Formats: sequence, structure tokens, C-alpha cells
Amino acid sequence: MGTFYNIQFEQGSVPVSQTEIDSLLEIFNLSLSTYIPESTISKFNKADSVYCYAIKDTFFEKVFMKSKEIYSQSKGYFNPAIMPLVNYYGFGYEKSKKVETPDTSYIREILGYMRFEEMNLSKDTLAGEICIFKKHKPAQLDFSAIAKGYGVDVVANYLENKGSKHYMVEIGGEVRTKGENAEKKPWVIGINRPSDDASLQEVELLLALSGVGMATSGNYRNFYESKGQKYAHIIDALTGMNRPSDILSTTVIAADCMTADGYATAFMAMGLDKSLELAKNIEGLEACFIYDEEGDGQFEFRMTEGFKKYFLVKENQ
Repeated sequence: MGTFYNIQFEQGSVPVSQTEIDSLLEIFNLSLSTYIPESTISKFNKADSVYCYAIKDTFFEKVFMKSKEIYSQSKGYFNPAIMPLVNYYGFGYEKSKKVETPDTSYIREILGYMRFEEMNLSKDTLAGEICIFKKHKPAQLDFSAIAKGYGVDVVANYLENKGSKHYMVEIGGEVRTKGENAEKKPWVIGINRPSDDASLQEVELLLALSGVGMATSGNYRNFYESKGQKYAHIIDALTGMNRPSDILSTTVIAADCMTADGYATAFMAMGLDKSLELAKNIEGLEACFIYDEEGDGQFEFRMTEGFKKYFLVKENQ
């Protein structure tokens, strides 16, 4: 996944080792990592129109179906078929390159087959396989905006199945918690200060979490500059253009981390007003948006009403 993990848990009825967790994540990556040529998603991306894989891969289908849900709810702003654009802007598995001037004709060509609604999945239990279909050979999938959150859920579910009742699982900033920490208190999770020069230790908000998943998305770390233009990894899937969002950071809390991860990315692409409206209408989902309307480094906050109950420190509110 190209990132770190931090897992703290109380052993359950069946002890769990770090080797087991590493092995689980390696199997997970063999399904969903675009950086592994032998993964399920990489083989589909290289296929002409259909790729079938063994049903024992239990990960791909769940991410695919959750992505369909968020794609529909966000009206296409969250679009896993964005892989060709991600590679074009230099944020994907292909050798990184800086875009100097966007090629609008080429971007329009990509948009022509970047249709997630035309990709489908079918399961044949008797044959023991699942097949993924696409209409255009160049069409490719990228689940990096949701798979990391699902990876958190996979580890958390594994711990629960081993009897653990208290845990905190973090992979690259995406988190799921249950029970209490070693001090018998809710898990304390920090939201990083959304600034280019902020360290990972600089925290803007502290949250007390238990029994939920949380994900944060922003465009203040993964970016580059070319000819005075800032290019971030958040791309408008509707226009194909790499444009700045009016949101610096989005944090989403949901029952599971996969849902939180997917919507955090969707909201960054949608913008502040549309995101807040959608967040308020999704049951069980809470969101906080950090933005700087004046561009003077003074952060402002907008959030759903239910998000406030997670505050541990309410500074700047």
C-alpha cells in the first residue's frame, strides 16, 4: 500500500501475531493493488473486455459493490474508473510524469470510456468464479480511494473473529476502533492540520472514537507543481480536469472504514456545499470539512450536527 500501519489491540480468545496481519494484507494486496501486476485488479485492467477470477478472492467484489453505491450517491464524482486519468496526471502506477499543459482532447477521449456504470460483475458459484466486464479495452479501475479503508476493516474483522473486543486499526491515516484503549478510555484520534508544511504530528482536531471507522482526505500532501500550476491527486471525474477543491480536508465517520474512506474522497471532489448536503442525507454518516475561504491560513469548519459528539478538544470551534 505504500504506507504504514499502526495496530493496537487486546488479545482475544485466539492470539494474533504481526506475521498473521502481514500475511492477511499481502493477500489483500493481491486482489486490489494496481502496483502488483499479478493482482486481480491489474489483470482486469489489462484485459480486453472481461476477466474472471477465483471466487476465493473475497475482497474485490465487496469493494466493487460499495464503489457502485458511492458512485451513484455522489452522482459520479466518486468514480473508480478514473485510473487512466490518475496515470495521465502522474499519480498512478505508471512512471510518474509532470503535466505541463493539460491535453484537453486526450482528456475528452479518456472521459469517453471512463464509465463505471458500464462495468459489471457477475458471480458463478457453481463454476467457482467471478467475472468483471467492461465495454472498452482502455477502461481501467483504481480503488485506491476506498481500498485502504477496506483494508482497515479486513484487519479489524480479523481481530474480532479472534475474540478481540478492544482495538484500534490504522493504515495510512484511515482508522477503525472498538472498545477502549489500554487506559480504559475511548481511542483518541487526531485530524492532521491541513497545511503543506504541517508535520504528521501537527493536529487540528482531536476526536474520541469507539465502534466506528474514520477516514480523512485532503489535497495538501500528494501534489506537485508544474509551470506555476498545482496538481493534486484529487481529480474531477466529471470534467477530467485537475482543479483545486474549495475544501482543504474532509473527515468522515461511519460504521465501517471503507464507507468513510470512499465518501471522504467523493466529498473532496464534490466541493463544500454539495458535500455537506449529501452528508446530511446519508444515515449513519458524519462529516467535517476544513477550509480557508480567505486564503489567509485561518481555517474554518463546517460539519454535520452528529460529528460534534466525537470532539475531545473543541478549540477553534
